[in-house]
Amino acid sequence: MELHIAETREDLVERMARAAAEWIGAHPGSLVCLAAGDTPLPVYARLVALQAEGRVDLASVFYAGLDEWVGLGPADAGSCLQVMRDAFYEPAGIPADRRRVFDGLADPATECRAMERWIEAHGGIRFTLLGIGINGHVGFNEPGAPDGEGCLVVALDDITQTVGVKYFDRERTLQQGVTVGLRSLSKAEIVFLMATGERKADIVGRMLSGDPAVPASRLLPHPGLRIYLDREAAGRL
Repeated sequence: MELHIAETREDLVERMARAAAEWIGAHPGSLVCLAAGDTPLPVYARLVALQAEGRVDLASVFYAGLDEWVGLGPADAGSCLQVMRDAFYEPAGIPADRRRVFDGLADPATECRAMERWIEAHGGIRFTLLGIGINGHVGFNEPGAPDGEGCLVVALDDITQTVGVKYFDRERTLQQGVTVGLRSLSKAEIVFLMATGERKADIVGRMLSGDPAVPASRLLPHPGLRIYLDREAAGRL
């Protein structure tokens, strides 16, 4: 495990984007899995800028969506697909045949099987960039959720349901999610896990202490884990 602490969020974003671009440049044809939360969006914007500068070809790899709210589709504001499409896939010019995402309007179990086939067909996830939720979740690997192989249909934690309201353009009641499971994410060669801001400091401290109630703590034994924090998120260390 590597721990990287930057003085500012801007410095953290720059470090992560350059490291991700270097990895992508060295591994064309690999499968990448990117989180769709607020925290990593500036990293994606910087990756798009690096591509415009000729420093990386983001379409040289394939992509697997990390998760999705069950009940939301491509046209719904706040769906993981909408966020990634608008913030990364389209600005980066990623062709549709180089990405596979969950459809939250389809049968969740069927979507899980389809994503598992995509991952297997592309040799498994080799690089993933993740955030950590206020409750310690990674994707929709929620506290108390099964630590299964492949992709999972998960009952959403109350905190996730409450925090998720900020993403939506109207009131919604969403109780399930689909996600790539932690065991599959743990097979990646490199795992970037990032957190920014003072509000993440407590959960980061619990994760790094190995608290078993924090799903993200299950990633700690991974030899390719790189944790990226700004000074505020590292405030309880």
